[in-house]
Amino acid sequence: MIDRRISDAEKELDSIRTSTPASDATTGYLKALEGLLLTAKSNDDKYLYLSKIEKTPKNLRAIRKEFANHNANVLHGDYDKGYFQALESFVRKLERSAIPAEPTKEGNNKKKAS
Repeated sequence: MIDRRISDAEKELDSIRTSTPASDATTGYLKALEGLLLTAKSNDDKYLYLSKIEKTPKNLRAIRKEFANHNANVLHGDYDKGYFQALESFVRKLERSAIPAEPTKEGNNKKKAS
């Protein structure tokens, strides 16, 4: 299943690559997506920042805001802004997806009965 999703992601990345005009921001955006894809394909995620955090709504929101702040920072060039925009979009997708939160040490990730 994951192999198919990676294959679909590679096709989508190729589509994005051919359909977007060349610019520094686009290059940064594509490099971030390529990095995410390469990391997903790799079995060794010890260097992946996002794999080391607990993917709770609170943590994802904080990370997305951090990437958004980098994207908005006037000290960053267009390449960097494109890079952070891609990461912000990726984390936003994680936030909106239906992935369950990872268990916490306290084990309080169960939904409360209504």
